[in-house]
Amino acid sequence: MSRRGFLALGLLTLAACTPVVRRQGVPYVRQPEWVVEGGRAEFVTAVPHAGLAEPVLVRHYQERPLFLAPLEAAMSPYPLAGLYALYDPDRKGKSPDWEGFFAAWRKALGEGETLLVLPRLASPRLEGLLERAQARYPNLKVARFEAWSLENVYRGAEILFGQRAWPVYAPEKAEVVLLLDVDLHEHPAGYLWWAALSGRRIPPMNRIYAVESGAGLLGAMADHRLALKPSALEAFLLDLAKALGVLPGSPTSSYGGFLPVLVEDLLRGGLLLPGVHLTPAAQALAMAVNARLGAPVRYVPPLEKEAATPGAFLEAERAERLVWAAEGPLPDLKGKGFAAYLGLYPKEAPFSLPLAHPLEAGGQYRDALGRLWPAQALVKPLYGGRSLEEVLAGLLGEDLPALTPEEKRALAEGRPLEEARPLALAPKPGLEGRLPPLRQEAPLELTLRPEASLYDGRYRKNPYLEELPRPLTRLVWDGALLMGEEEAEALGLLAEVRARERRADPRRPLLRVKAGGREALLPLWPLPGLAKGSLLAPLSHFFHPEGVAFPAEVAATGRDYPLVSTQYHGYLGEVEAVKVLAEEEALKAEPKEEKRLSFYPPWPQGEHAWAMSVDLSRCVGCGLCILACQIENNIPVVGKEEVAKGREMHWIRIDRYFAEEGVLHQPVMCQHCEKAPCEAVCPVAATVHSTEGLNLMVYNRCVGTKYCSANCPYKARRFNFFPYAEAFIGQGDPRRAKESPLALLMNPEVTVRSRGVMEKCTYCVQRIEEARAQAAVEGRKIRTGEIKTACQEVCPGKAIHFGDLLDPEDPIQAHRQEGRHYALLEEANTWPRTTYLAHLKNKNPKLKEAEHGG
Repeated sequence: MSRRGFLALGLLTLAACTPVVRRQGVPYVRQPEWVVEGGRAEFVTAVPHAGLAEPVLVRHYQERPLFLAPLEAAMSPYPLAGLYALYDPDRKGKSPDWEGFFAAWRKALGEGETLLVLPRLASPRLEGLLERAQARYPNLKVARFEAWSLENVYRGAEILFGQRAWPVYAPEKAEVVLLLDVDLHEHPAGYLWWAALSGRRIPPMNRIYAVESGAGLLGAMADHRLALKPSALEAFLLDLAKALGVLPGSPTSSYGGFLPVLVEDLLRGGLLLPGVHLTPAAQALAMAVNARLGAPVRYVPPLEKEAATPGAFLEAERAERLVWAAEGPLPDLKGKGFAAYLGLYPKEAPFSLPLAHPLEAGGQYRDALGRLWPAQALVKPLYGGRSLEEVLAGLLGEDLPALTPEEKRALAEGRPLEEARPLALAPKPGLEGRLPPLRQEAPLELTLRPEASLYDGRYRKNPYLEELPRPLTRLVWDGALLMGEEEAEALGLLAEVRARERRADPRRPLLRVKAGGREALLPLWPLPGLAKGSLLAPLSHFFHPEGVAFPAEVAATGRDYPLVSTQYHGYLGEVEAVKVLAEEEALKAEPKEEKRLSFYPPWPQGEHAWAMSVDLSRCVGCGLCILACQIENNIPVVGKEEVAKGREMHWIRIDRYFAEEGVLHQPVMCQHCEKAPCEAVCPVAATVHSTEGLNLMVYNRCVGTKYCSANCPYKARRFNFFPYAEAFIGQGDPRRAKESPLALLMNPEVTVRSRGVMEKCTYCVQRIEEARAQAAVEGRKIRTGEIKTACQEVCPGKAIHFGDLLDPEDPIQAHRQEGRHYALLEEANTWPRTTYLAHLKNKNPKLKEAEHGG
């Protein structure tokens, strides 16, 4: 026996050290008629996020929702991550006594005014129930609460047009787009915007400008960016309106030459996309600018009958009798004559009743485009929850009607119940006389914004979102005060922070932030590119009931707080990881012939040659691919302490680079190398090469030597140092994994890995095999584009494409022939099957970044 053979035999016996969890498989005696062959089915529904519908395609496995995909162009991460909340055992409280609650509520209504606080309502049917309830119970007072309100948009339309309205934009029709302090997760249509914009980020390209007080993903993709603090940003919008002739007068500044060049560019087919938090005056100016440009925007009735605002929080605090059914920050429910809490998770309250998960309830909701979508319950309520419609119907003593034939048809056809009704609006003259004051300047200006993962704090119980790295900062499990480097240096903290970064010390200074009479303690995170005088705090960690923008004061506390960022996990070193080209360069570039040298013989070629291409021009860095991969492939969450040690289990990481060209993003997963360094060093042949080009992991062979990870130049492999999967399912206790409802979340097509096993991206091999089996049943070959990986399916920019190099009709062939095509770390000579298309910029030759500080 050779030395290698002896080592392999010895290590293989160690596999017996891992305990084997045995489960009985019980067959159906009578198979239910709705359980299809293979156990899989697909259904259409609408999942509300912050009250607005996101139409999705839900994949079932034997009555278990397991995956959500966008029905149309794009969706946000919140419906997909919400699958965790569906099965989360923390939702289980005391057995709900609904009848007792309704009796107590009716008694409170008889005693005096009782406040019902609801979230944003975009459902005509729910509004109808609410009207009937108020008619029957005159003491029922209703308030609508959202920490991130759309009210300023409606008020801006009223100032300009004399009527409240909601703008619906078509960014794909604009040649030039100006992003005004807006990001993906901050606008209800943000992900749809990037789906539209990304289609024009290949030649012939659109051009994107960004003027922002924060640091967002949409702004990072801009060709030119101008950073201004909130008050200066609104002053810039006023100057833009003057330069375009919307208002009389002349601009007060050229902003380093940025404004005149922007105006000239906008006149050839521009569109302005403003953030919803800007003041009503700024909203009116933005709409007037769009009207002047003839921009592709139409107006529909407001999405809400009455706007939900943060001010409802103050009403709730003052109310003597309160029923709280909103999401986000929660007021104190103690000391009230009657108090009830309705939510997904139980709280300490006299009455705490469970609301149904969106997949457990039907209803009707409007989406960000004003269309009305039906929703259907896809699983019975697991913990006795009811929808808001059922709660109001129960108060009235009514039963909700079943789905109408029209709703059933709409769900079967995957279409809305009704389209948005367009409004014929024209700007009223004399806008300058009706404009309320813009934002006042202050030395430090704080904006409270929804966090990309936790939003306004409503997803704080979701570990998928807690561990999803935040855009730009790559922070996990925590929020931070974002501050420009100049402000951090003025506080005398920047040098200390950078020194700790070099030592990999996670501690950051803890600051006391005062704004609008309230204060919060937040750790500091200096971020390049933030405007001087502009501070950002997450709404999930600092809520204010009077708005989202305030003059602020910041003081050091002398204390530290550990923050964990994944940015340098898997750091590739000083290499040209992301290539950037101008549009003209990309059009002239010739496809580069890949140098291929190897002492190893070629692998036998199978029926297919699977490969993936990632277009960096269309990757916005949102992290939806990470989340989809995690849910599809049973990837566990490991917790802040383990992430701090570099042990996160995500199969995809998004590397972020601050470069001269701006902020660049690059998803990095297993590259499925044809000459993979990991395969040659595995002593037990746990990582092997398939005839179709996949680098496979045989989990039950792996003994955890980690040689493969050490030999991977891309650092794309993940090792289970502990029983992460069992601990995740058992919520920290691996022994509870077998009984936990979270076991229902696991995809039965994918092995759940245990301690001591290496894992990594498999190109969703289970989907490949599923398509192969279906094609065999139908007696055909796999069709072009039939297989979509999980990351590809949810990507809002369609940046990821998975295909077959042996299929002449597959679009991946064209990607490989583009002049901007390249392989990551080509000098490693690994011949990766995952390759990239260079990031493109469409700069205006008349504008130099150095002049305006972009």
